[in-house]
Amino acid sequence: MIKTMMVFTDGSAGGATAARYAIHLAKQLNAKLTGGHVLDSRMLEGPLMADISGWIGAQPFSGQLKQFRDLLQQKGEAVLAALVSMAEAEGIEIDVKLLMGHPARVILQEEAKTEMLIMGRNGEHADLTGEFIGSTVERVTRHSIKPCMVTPDVFQPIAKILCAFDGSPHAGKALHEAVEMALALQVPLVILSVAENHDLRAARDIAEDGMRIARAHECAAANLVVEGRPDQMISLKAEELGCGLIVVGAHGHSRIRDMILGGTTNSLVARARLPVMLVR
Repeated sequence: MIKTMMVFTDGSAGGATAARYAIHLAKQLNAKLTGGHVLDSRMLEGPLMADISGWIGAQPFSGQLKQFRDLLQQKGEAVLAALVSMAEAEGIEIDVKLLMGHPARVILQEEAKTEMLIMGRNGEHADLTGEFIGSTVERVTRHSIKPCMVTPDVFQPIAKILCAFDGSPHAGKALHEAVEMALALQVPLVILSVAENHDLRAARDIAEDGMRIARAHECAAANLVVEGRPDQMISLKAEELGCGLIVVGAHGHSRIRDMILGGTTNSLVARARLPVMLVR
C-alpha cells in the first residue's frame, strides 16, 4: 500500500483542493506526506522581465530581477505555510519543499522520492484553460512513472472507488492499486469494463477477470459492463454510482490512438468531476 505521497500546490483554489485530498488520504492511509511548491523559473527570464519592467515604468529588467525573485519566494513561503496549517488542523505532519525551476521538470524529478503524486487539475490559470487540464499537469501525467492523482475543483471524501478495467497490463496494475486502496480505506470497489464495437461478451469476460483479482484479495467489489465512449462512460458511471475516486491505467489497448488523439485518459482527466488516479 502507498506509504509516501507528495502534493504540489501553487496556492490556487485547485491547489488547495489537491492539498485537502492529500491530507485526507495521508490520514486514512497513515502515510507520510510531503508538500511542494515550485517557483517557476520562467517568470525570471529576460523577455518576461523586460515586459514587466516596461509595464511599471521601471529600469531595465536586470535591476528588478532580485526584487521580483524575492516576491516569488515570499509567495511560495506563504503557500507552504498555508499548507502546513491545513495539515496541522487535521493532525497530520507534513514536510514542505520550496523548489525552483520549470514546474513539470521539477515535479518529475521529485517523484523519485515518493510513491504517489497529487496535483490539482487546474492551477492559477484555470480561467484560461477552461475544460482543458493545466499544461504542467498534462506534462507530468504524460511522463510520470508513479501513480499520479489529479484532483478536481471540489473536495469530497472517498466513499467508493471505480476502477476502469480493459484487461491490458496497465489496467491490471491500476486494478491492483484500486484493490489496495479500497482495502486500506475500507470502501467498496466497482470494476467497470466498457464494451467497444458492441462486443459485450468480451467485455463481460474482462470484467469477470477483474472480479477474480478482487476476490483473490478479499476485496468487496462489484462489476459493471456498459457500452459507449470509455472516457464519457467512466466519469458518468462513477458519478451515478456515488464513487469518490476513479482509478485507470495511463494507457489501454489503444496506445497508438492515445498518442495521436490525446487518448481516453487525457479526455477523462479533463472531463471528470472526481479525482482520477493514473497508474503505470
